[in-house]
Amino acid sequence: MKKKRGPKPIPKKSTESFESAHSLVSHILAEPDNYPIPDDVGDVRSMLVNISRYAYHLQKELDSQDRRTSPGNLAAMPSLSSPSVIGSPLLAETPDQNPVDDSQDPDEIDEKKLSETLDKLSLHEQLPRRHFGMSSNFVLVQTLLDYKQVATGRKQDIFRWQRDLPHDEIPLVFPEPDLLRELIGIYFTQFEVYMPLLHRKTFEHSIAQGLHFVDVGFGNVVLAMCALASRCSSDLRNMPDGTNSSYSMGWRWYRQISFKISTFIETPRLYDLQLCVLMVMYLQASSVFESSWIILGVAMRLAQATGAHRKRPHERRTIERELWIRAFWAIVSLDTFASIFLGRPRVTTADDFDVEFPLDCDQEYWDDTDPEKEYLLQPPHEPSKTSFWIHFIKLAEIAALAHRLIYPIKKSEHWKRLGIQGATWNQKVVMELDSKLNAWVDTIPEQVKWDPNRTNSVLFEQSVILYTTYYMQVHKKFIPKPGQDSILHGFPSLAISSNAARSCLHVAEAHKARQQILQAPFALPPSVFLSAIVLLINFWRGRRSNLSLDSRIEMRDVYRCIEILRPYEERHQGAGRMMCVISSPTMLDLILVQRHSQRDNFCWSTATSLVYPGIESQSILGQPP
Repeated sequence: MKKKRGPKPIPKKSTESFESAHSLVSHILAEPDNYPIPDDVGDVRSMLVNISRYAYHLQKELDSQDRRTSPGNLAAMPSLSSPSVIGSPLLAETPDQNPVDDSQDPDEIDEKKLSETLDKLSLHEQLPRRHFGMSSNFVLVQTLLDYKQVATGRKQDIFRWQRDLPHDEIPLVFPEPDLLRELIGIYFTQFEVYMPLLHRKTFEHSIAQGLHFVDVGFGNVVLAMCALASRCSSDLRNMPDGTNSSYSMGWRWYRQISFKISTFIETPRLYDLQLCVLMVMYLQASSVFESSWIILGVAMRLAQATGAHRKRPHERRTIERELWIRAFWAIVSLDTFASIFLGRPRVTTADDFDVEFPLDCDQEYWDDTDPEKEYLLQPPHEPSKTSFWIHFIKLAEIAALAHRLIYPIKKSEHWKRLGIQGATWNQKVVMELDSKLNAWVDTIPEQVKWDPNRTNSVLFEQSVILYTTYYMQVHKKFIPKPGQDSILHGFPSLAISSNAARSCLHVAEAHKARQQILQAPFALPPSVFLSAIVLLINFWRGRRSNLSLDSRIEMRDVYRCIEILRPYEERHQGAGRMMCVISSPTMLDLILVQRHSQRDNFCWSTATSLVYPGIESQSILGQPP
């Protein structure tokens, strides 16, 4: 007998759970004053989770019925109190109450119309629409539908077996309430201020409602946030069982994350982008840093699938819209510097997106409850901490341009035809990039300009990130190799890079003097590592050129770099590796290398005492000039 088509039945296990919850609710309502509360905390927790899942299931069913009865009604954006406010996809827009003005790009109108039409052909009735650009072949499909003007009324033949397969969802285990509160506090004070991604008020409200127990997408975001914040926690509950390594902090939460990669039929949600960013931030301090580069590629495709890369000048900037913008820029910035560090192509370029910058307003001043007022507005007397992030994005754009122009696999045929290639090309590129960097420095917001005596610790650390990242962006490509003279005529790139390395070191030491460790993304280790490498190249090139060098003076700056990296080694596995790389070539005496050919247990402090007998490493480091 041919089976009838219909919606896939709810799994038996889920059905039994809902029936149990329904029965529980009935008993409680029957005797609200006398219903016995279990003494065991675990039983109470299980009861609350079952009721929450049952309520969430009913809400989803109600939403489904509303959509079926009112197919043309796209409800207004959920309010702040709605648990889905940071998880609702960007493109679930409100209908435009005003006609489009003549100044709007007709391509933008067509793109919106195309996405709306193709959304109706989706395998999932309740999913928001994806983004389709004007180069898509579906534009012709839209043209065909425009000619037909009316639908035939026949239901589309949807191949339901191609839908994303259901996954057996293992219940997520979250930190105990006191630890969860601590980790949330750590995240928003140690990470969020340097890369704005989440909205604290909404996030904590969703936690209080128990959304992380019933929505796996939000639950994964919570776990990723906990893993990241664990880097700055001393609570041993953040470690997985069976280990006491400080490097394992947060893996107890991270390894539960179910980042599903299957058919990607479901339209990405904001949670998906936020999850990718948090995962990357966590992995960048681990021994599997390269995995983060892969995740960034997936994250960008998810963002593009929702149209998060496109501007919406006629759309009101709600809290949710702002969170999409911030997630997108976080992906772009992380991808830019990860690709530069690894020497690999970026997943997108500036030609591929036109999304607005984040608003220069700290999240404690966000309020979109009144549609008649300017709701995301920084008070004039309060220096904005978001200004740093906007200016850092602009630096990332310059770094991306340098990556594209200085390291192209294939140079543009246009410039070749004009005779601009080789040394001429490099010289013009460097002049242009130097000009852009100078303009960038001149426009750094006043509150994050370099001031070693700045009392506001957040603004001080933001300034540290800006300046240590800025110094080393252009000239490292043109540092001459052994046997080469200066690659760029009139640009002594090694001398310029060495001076930049010392300037970076000066800023990093001012930060170290405050006994602080910067765990934020784009923190100090990569910049300090690069500075040390440049200084070592400068030293060895001087020796090769038979210049008269005082080894102790020349190597002092390198050891200062190692001292800055040392505190990071406890939690940042990459910092430990960087120290090993720097330590190996710092040994100046060839006899030393012969005497210690087995380097597995060879630490830099021991080598220092061998190179300079009777002198403590601290006396070698000395004080900055």
